[in-house]
Amino acid sequence: RRSVSWLIYLNDQDWDGRKEGGQLRCFKRQQNPHGRIGATVNGDLQVGWLAKTSLDPNERPVYLDSKRHYHGDCAMYVLNEDGRSKSYITKAFDTNPLMYVAGSEALVKKVLLSDRKDLADRFRLIEAPKSKITDILKGDSQYAGQGEPPKLDEELEDVDPRGGTLVLFDSVSLPHEVLATKNKDRWACSGWYHEDQQEVVL
Repeated sequence: RRSVSWLIYLNDQDWDGRKEGGQLRCFKRQQNPHGRIGATVNGDLQVGWLAKTSLDPNERPVYLDSKRHYHGDCAMYVLNEDGRSKSYITKAFDTNPLMYVAGSEALVKKVLLSDRKDLADRFRLIEAPKSKITDILKGDSQYAGQGEPPKLDEELEDVDPRGGTLVLFDSVSLPHEVLATKNKDRWACSGWYHEDQQEVVL
């Protein structure tokens, strides 16, 4: 998977994001999660969160296990307090691209967590997919490269694309977007560091 993304901005050093836009907007968690973010030690990718509650004050990463079941079947789980053993929160399910389209968080809750309302209320996709058609259907004309507001459990961090700035971040576990520029072009070199590929189970 893409583990760490890097950017080197090639613009003027006096770029002012408030006037010229083009910032990298990151959505940080307000609270550090309980467990590894991004992926487990054995390479299972994080796909979501369980939000904290009064009974469980910790945010918990949710991982996708695609190796334990028959080929093509998956399940979601959280790590227990020992950091190694798993607690599965969904039944096994076939991989499906519907998980990655706009509105899929509600679908995941309805289909995969239908018998666990306590978990469905807490579940959040790591970065809920968004599309322009979603904005049209709900009458939202705000998203036009101006940026989305943070959720209640997130904090915004906007990075101006000033020339010579190096940015490194986990592009999987840190939701992000690039805001539209207003009156000049934004230039950057970018790349990714990848984790080792998991063995393919046949």
